[in-house]
Amino acid sequence: MNKSTLLFLATLFSVLNVRGQGLYDSTSITRIEIYFAQSNWDYMLDTAKAGSESYIMSQRVIINGVSFDSVGVKYKGNSTYKPNQTKNPWHIELNTYKNQDYHGFTDIKLSNVAKDPSFLREVLSYEIARKYMVAPGANYAVVYVNGNQIGLYTSAES
Repeated sequence: MNKSTLLFLATLFSVLNVRGQGLYDSTSITRIEIYFAQSNWDYMLDTAKAGSESYIMSQRVIINGVSFDSVGVKYKGNSTYKPNQTKNPWHIELNTYKNQDYHGFTDIKLSNVAKDPSFLREVLSYEIARKYMVAPGANYAVVYVNGNQIGLYTSAES
């Protein structure tokens, strides 16, 4: 490989790493607050998951203090999702209804780590993989809904 190709690849990888620092910085815990105007938001998300799996519009989502309105939110997953479960996995799509992003990211997928009691598998495996190849960013996120803490999740880049 010539020097210009190596320089290009080094620049590309450094840009990718800088881009991932905002949302998927593994040295920090992301705070995600979801607000619904409807008090029956859990029922609405369960109903959407059982039917068309369409997004429910949240009134507001706040990520690390940055506020977004009109955000698409739905439950995700098949093996870890359960109706009426307090801590279901989430898929937040910032650009469902409006053109908006957080540090260049529009999709946020939150795993409830139901099958990983250590809470380490996803974040640690991506951290190790990034030392040897290009791999998704991942960290932890504390999720609140209408001011109530739902729990700790893993958040991994799509």
